[in-house]
Amino acid sequence: MAPGSKGDTALAASSAEGDAIKVFVRVRPLEEGTVLADNGLCLSVLSSNTIRLNSKPEPKIFTFDHVADVDTTQESVFSSVAKKIVESCMNGYNGTIFAYGQTGSGKTFTMMGPPDSDNFTHNLRGVIPRSFEYLFFLIEREKEKAGAEKSFLCKCSFIEIYNEQLFDLLDSASAGLFLREHITKGVFVVGAVEQVLTSAAEAYKVLTTGWRNRRVASTSMNRESSRSHAVFTITVESMEKTNDVMNIRSSLLNLVDLAGSERQKDTHTEGVRLKEAGNINRSLSCLGQVITALVDVGNGKQRHICYRDSRLTFLLRDSLGGNAKTCIIANINPGSRCFGETLSTLNFAQRAKLIKNKAVINEDTQGNVKQLQSEVKKLKEQLALLNSGQSLQDASLPTATLTRDVGNADYLNHFLEAMLLLEKAESERKMLLEKVAQLEDLCVKKEKFIQSNKMIVKFREDHITRLEKLHKEAHGSFLPSEQEKLFGELKEELKILREQVEQHPRVAKYAMENHALREENKRLRSLQSVKSAQDIDAQAMAELEKIFLEASGRESNKRGQQMCSTASSTDSSSSEKLKERLLATQSELASSKQEHEEFKELTKKKQIELESELLSLQKANQHLEKILEATKACKRQEVSHLNKIHRETLKNIATPTKAYQLRSRLVARFTPETLSPESVDIQSSGDNDYIFNEPMPPEMNEQAYEAVAEELRVAQEELSTLQIKLDAEESKTVKLQQHINKLEHHSSQVQELFASERSNWQTEKQGLLEKLDYLEKQYQDTQSKADMLNTEVRDLRIVLQSADKDLSAVKMEYDHFRRTQEKEMGELSSRHMNVQLQLDNVRLEYENILERKTSLQDDYDNLQEILKFETDQLMQQLTDSKQETEALKTELWNALGLLESEKEHNQKLTMQLQEDKEHNSKEHLKISELVELEKQYSEIVSRCEQQEIKLQNLEQNLTASEEVIVSLQKTNAADKEVVSDLMNQIQDMRISISRKTECIEGLTSELEDVKCKYNSALAAKEESRAVIEDQEKQIEELREALERAQAADRIEKEIICEELQHTTEQLSSLTEASKKHAALLQSAQEDLIRKEALIQELQEQLDKRTGELENRRSEYEAKVCQIDQFMDSAVTTLPQSPRTPPNSLARLFETHEQEIADRTASAITLECLVSELNEERDAKNSEILRLKAQLCELENLRLEMQELMESNRNLQSQLEEVKRGRKISGTKYPDIKDLRERDKEIAEGKLAKSKALEETLKLHQS
Repeated sequence: MAPGSKGDTALAASSAEGDAIKVFVRVRPLEEGTVLADNGLCLSVLSSNTIRLNSKPEPKIFTFDHVADVDTTQESVFSSVAKKIVESCMNGYNGTIFAYGQTGSGKTFTMMGPPDSDNFTHNLRGVIPRSFEYLFFLIEREKEKAGAEKSFLCKCSFIEIYNEQLFDLLDSASAGLFLREHITKGVFVVGAVEQVLTSAAEAYKVLTTGWRNRRVASTSMNRESSRSHAVFTITVESMEKTNDVMNIRSSLLNLVDLAGSERQKDTHTEGVRLKEAGNINRSLSCLGQVITALVDVGNGKQRHICYRDSRLTFLLRDSLGGNAKTCIIANINPGSRCFGETLSTLNFAQRAKLIKNKAVINEDTQGNVKQLQSEVKKLKEQLALLNSGQSLQDASLPTATLTRDVGNADYLNHFLEAMLLLEKAESERKMLLEKVAQLEDLCVKKEKFIQSNKMIVKFREDHITRLEKLHKEAHGSFLPSEQEKLFGELKEELKILREQVEQHPRVAKYAMENHALREENKRLRSLQSVKSAQDIDAQAMAELEKIFLEASGRESNKRGQQMCSTASSTDSSSSEKLKERLLATQSELASSKQEHEEFKELTKKKQIELESELLSLQKANQHLEKILEATKACKRQEVSHLNKIHRETLKNIATPTKAYQLRSRLVARFTPETLSPESVDIQSSGDNDYIFNEPMPPEMNEQAYEAVAEELRVAQEELSTLQIKLDAEESKTVKLQQHINKLEHHSSQVQELFASERSNWQTEKQGLLEKLDYLEKQYQDTQSKADMLNTEVRDLRIVLQSADKDLSAVKMEYDHFRRTQEKEMGELSSRHMNVQLQLDNVRLEYENILERKTSLQDDYDNLQEILKFETDQLMQQLTDSKQETEALKTELWNALGLLESEKEHNQKLTMQLQEDKEHNSKEHLKISELVELEKQYSEIVSRCEQQEIKLQNLEQNLTASEEVIVSLQKTNAADKEVVSDLMNQIQDMRISISRKTECIEGLTSELEDVKCKYNSALAAKEESRAVIEDQEKQIEELREALERAQAADRIEKEIICEELQHTTEQLSSLTEASKKHAALLQSAQEDLIRKEALIQELQEQLDKRTGELENRRSEYEAKVCQIDQFMDSAVTTLPQSPRTPPNSLARLFETHEQEIADRTASAITLECLVSELNEERDAKNSEILRLKAQLCELENLRLEMQELMESNRNLQSQLEEVKRGRKISGTKYPDIKDLRERDKEIAEGKLAKSKALEETLKLHQS
């Protein structure tokens, strides 16, 4: 490994722990004036890593890596998010930072800073400019440390994803770019401009030029909303030279500003902006799907990760579950208006937190071979110095780090030797495995041989059982045909045995083993070199152990010393690795040695077995040699005996003709068939009498001698040919003797088996006899059944004849029906094709709907929580409105108190007026004026009364409207009581006003006071007018609600009427179906009657056949008795050797057997026919029962339909009554909600019943 900074080890350790995606949540501050509009905040930050969402019924708590509150600065955001990722990029890791959230949640502000400022020097600059500054600060620091040995190259590109198309922001003239994938690079953009950076200022310039080209637009939620995803990528390459070895590290830093998710109802986008919002939401939903898939894969599920569904996910593939360290900044809005989007963002962040990446240092080493070899030599020298105990003060830090990777060369050599030993052990193991496979093949052959022997034993057992049965049945005599069959079977068995002897598995096994042993001997002979190699390996192992012990001793000595700590750690780690490898190789060697010993034991066992088999073969050979010697001795004796007879005959020959006859006889006698001493003696004794009785003439001696000489020559030739034949016969006899010995051994084993199993057969025989008795009883029962079946068969034939007639008529009808059906089928096939196409379209839509369903389910959950939140807000508003109404009620009570006080004051004034009338008679003029005023006042009072009448009408309407409100809103029951109390109070007020008018008629004085009171009454009137106007508005709203309810009732009525029509149509179809079923039932019953008649006919036929069978059986038994008697007489007269039976008896047997077989076959067919007919009858019965059940269901459905019709009529009558009641004022209306719920329940019940009816109709049609 190339040298690096001291922080590499710490980073490597942290990378193993911190490969999971880091999630940083930032809460944006509320704008001025939005707190009142949103009715507060929907979340609160509890600590630096927990946030609480105020959802109902219980608040939700989320935990993340870091949570930034409203007052968090840009500097703290950068230090907690981007600092570690920039540092890891400097050390060769890929890094990604991207901001996610709702539109207007502060993503661009977090990543870039405020939109107004172009320079990146102010305090509010975002993560991207701060990352530039920190990256180039780290590069400068590394350059100062390493000097000229280390150099850096920074390149950047700026890509925009707009409407799922790639654009280069650094090249304004660029068209749509494409994504490609490379083995080493990963995913990259083809044709993207890469600019070299040397400082943060240059990076700022590139960023500003690209940012100006980015697409931005204003929406109702954001003044400058990003309409595309922006990806700023920095490539950092570092090259470090150490002793002519080049170490190259490369890393990517992706800084991503995502476009925000939007809702059309919030942003009010149209046209192009709506299309942009759709593409943004689609890419973000793909990002969410990728994250959920990665979470499922992390949990052990098998799922496809759809990176290619969006350009954004494909470009950031390494950042999501790949080779990168990733951080997500989730921006959220705390306002209650954005509750749904905030919840979805937090859920997204929580899922993303579960993903784990696999970050790896992107590193490569380059250099010449000579340079690398020289570097290895230097490292060896340094290692030798370390072993000798000298300190390496002049050794630089990079060389010390390289020693860890290269290690000790001696240890490496020893390790290579150990690996060679391991390879040898593996090759030996493979050889052993091959031998095991050969042995397994032999085992398979042996198993097959055993199975064939078992089959032969079973055949023999079957033969024995048959022979024993025949012996007991025929009293020890066999039929000649059966004997021939037995002889044929025995001959076949002998052939099989011969084939098995010729192809015996043992022979194959011995051949294989001999071949293997020869190869093993060759290998063992050549193993001397292997032994020497093993000795060398053992010596090498001993040396390795010594070196290892010395190294461990040195390490223990060096631990005490505090010098060269880095080098000693590298030596200890390398020695530990070598120790582990040595232990592994030792264990493998030990296992290979054990396998070798086991193989040797196996070979020894095989040798012992082969030696024992050789001894047995040698003994057999000796036995055969003895037999050969005995046969040769017998042949010699026979030849000597023949020579003697020949000499005697020559002496006794008289004439040449007799000699010639004798020679011809002898030649005939010396044929191989009659070449035995007994036959020669018999024939010579017969001919000698004839020869000795004749006189011998002396003239023929010479001719006799010549004939004898010729005869001797012929005999010698015949002897030579016979000798050759004899040798051939001897070889055949040897082979046959071997075969006979094997067969005898096998037959002895078989006889033992037979002896052990004969007892079992006897017991089984008794059981079989019992079974015979039982079977005879069954046979009698079957005969009785057959009689019944014959009768049934006869009946069935009659039925069949009638059925044939019916069939001919049905066929005519069927032809006509088939033609019509073919036409209909053509139409239906075309319809079926159309329906199939529609089905395919529906399936595709269904698959798309299923995909949408998953995304909509999440939205639904969010909407439910939003609804809960909004309902809570509405409930608060309701409580506020109730409090306001209570305040108004208190004001009303106060006004009523003032009215009562004024009434008391008026009464006092009237009393004073009466007193003034008595005492002041002078003021009549004033009284007349007062009368006029009273008239005016009476007119005013009349007007008031009219207004009061209007008020009463309005109050009546109010009561009706309040009652309707009560029926619609069950929760406002308490308000009803308050309203009724108010109405009672108003009635009390009317009574008081009437009293007041009566009192005012008597008033004659103090017009000024009356005018004041009148003014106050006018003010009260104005107030009451305002109240009346409000009530009129409420009445209008209630009227509109009533009109809507009436329209809904009309629609429901129309739906009910349509359902009624549908149900009536279904009723008619059901009645037709029931008629069809009744016709089917009748036809099925008729078929049953026909089938029963057919069964009776067949039963009668069966009875006839069984009677014929009984007659034939009695005839057969009589003929069998005759044959047995004939066989007994044949046994007494003829010898015991088997001969062929006469042809007449065999033909009789064959004819009888054929007749029996035909009768049994006919009986079986009749039984099959009867069973089939019975099954058909059972099936028809079951169909009749099913059809009856369906008829019952149809009747029940018809009754239900009638009930529904009645309920529908009742509902219509109720609707008419409701309408009449609404026209009449003052009557209480029924609750509209209850009526609607009832209508819905009835409609649902009707729909369910109509579906059930349709299913039953489909079943009947099928």
